[in-house]
Amino acid sequence: MITGFRHAGVVVRNMEKALKFYRDTLGLKVEKDITLRGAHLEKIFNKKGIVLRYAKLYAPGQHKKDTPVFELHCWMKPKRIPKKGFNHISFTVKGLDFEYRRLSKLGVKFISSPLKSPVTKTKLCFGYDPDGNLIEFIEDL
Repeated sequence: MITGFRHAGVVVRNMEKALKFYRDTLGLKVEKDITLRGAHLEKIFNKKGIVLRYAKLYAPGQHKKDTPVFELHCWMKPKRIPKKGFNHISFTVKGLDFEYRRLSKLGVKFISSPLKSPVTKTKLCFGYDPDGNLIEFIEDL
């Protein structure tokens, strides 16, 4: 069951330029700026050797636990995956394993089954809408 909208992610070519714009020009606040690599990320995206730097930003005065955030994704390796611009939307779900099975039976295609994050207390997986847009389903543990 989807319980909330979590975030939207945008792919950028240069994180420093993007942060300068979104943080310094627009005034968004950076909650997190982290680089991910390794087996977990490779399993989530079914791709070897990938490295992702991402930043979570929020509007001043809006930072609360359940407030949606804005994410910047900069793919360090490989550079071409995915395209720049809109990348994905994310929904918070309750009972991710059940939702994964239910949505799979309804024809939703997934990159991987739900996996626990080694970084946060979450479980997540990515699937596609009918137009091929990436959707993240994430459960807080």
